[in-house]
Amino acid sequence: MSPMKHGDVSEDSQLLRTTERSLGVIEALRSGGEMTPDELASALDLSRSATYKHLHTLRKHGYVVVEGAEYRLGGRFYDIGMYVRNREKAYELAGKYVVEIADQANEESDFGIEENGRIVTLFDSVGPSAQPSSRIENYEFMHTTAIGKAMLARFPSSRVDDIVDRWGLPAVTDRSITSRDALEAELAAIRERGYATNDEESIPGKRVAGVIAEEPSGNVIGGFTLSGPAYRIEDTDLHGEFPDILNRVVPEFETDLTSQDLV
Repeated sequence: MSPMKHGDVSEDSQLLRTTERSLGVIEALRSGGEMTPDELASALDLSRSATYKHLHTLRKHGYVVVEGAEYRLGGRFYDIGMYVRNREKAYELAGKYVVEIADQANEESDFGIEENGRIVTLFDSVGPSAQPSSRIENYEFMHTTAIGKAMLARFPSSRVDDIVDRWGLPAVTDRSITSRDALEAELAAIRERGYATNDEESIPGKRVAGVIAEEPSGNVIGGFTLSGPAYRIEDTDLHGEFPDILNRVVPEFETDLTSQDLV
């Protein structure tokens, strides 16, 4: 795959290697939890002194915390994550509708958005209030999620190409779509029926239906889901009750957005 370009300038030529290495430290701590500098240096193939410099800089600004000999990610990331979640009034309103959707089905509901070709879940609800997403993994591949597939079905093919070229079609579970032909067939089916499903494709044992939410202009704001455990959710739920509720409530959210002048 050739590097992405802005004008005539290769995007890779604009990368700061020091920043990339610091991000690598963050991602390693996200995957590994608490780690010593030596463990990080080994995992990232960095010198011990370079690893300490990255850790010292991140610690100074609150992004990592040291306890004894081990470092972990700091609460500053939560603060930034809450800012991202709350920066748009439309997202705040979505949290209220997540509760309504969950209440109508007596199952879990989520609201997520697309950023950089991945799905970020901002809210989920399994009770009377919307909470910041409690998912362990909140940066998911679009082809494995109901929200992501619903969005891909709406995007132009050139944008789908860009996303697949960038991230590929990795198998998150043994039910994930892994070929472009299979993805195209799935997106065609979604366009036909008006909703997407994630049938244990991102989390084993979880069945999900999802639809997108749009602005009056047609721009996609995000997507809502209903989900439940595979042992309880029948096909009549996944392809009947769940999409019926979503396709009834999500237009109310879209109307509310317009009436409150949030778009």
